[in-house]
Amino acid sequence: MVFEQVLWLGLAFLLAPVFAEWAKLRHKAEKGFNWFAVAGAFFLFSAVFMGVPSLSTGGVLSVVAPLGQVFEIIGFLFALIGTIFIAYEALLEK
Repeated sequence: MVFEQVLWLGLAFLLAPVFAEWAKLRHKAEKGFNWFAVAGAFFLFSAVFMGVPSLSTGGVLSVVAPLGQVFEIIGFLFALIGTIFIAYEALLEK
């Protein structure tokens, strides 16, 4: 269940720059939407590592399982940075 939620979160963050380009908003905050795309990639990495326990890998599981949480935290930080960039560039500068 967590795997699916993080997977959809990653896809949503990857689609955010696409919809911003479609709505003609991306040129106002290019850096922020680039950070969003990177956050989406890290959320997808996290989803992949969260799906590993269902494969019953045994001893490798103890090494691989924490990587999902690490990628999720990094993705969250990149999303936070992207949000700050978008707010600054779209609202304050232009």
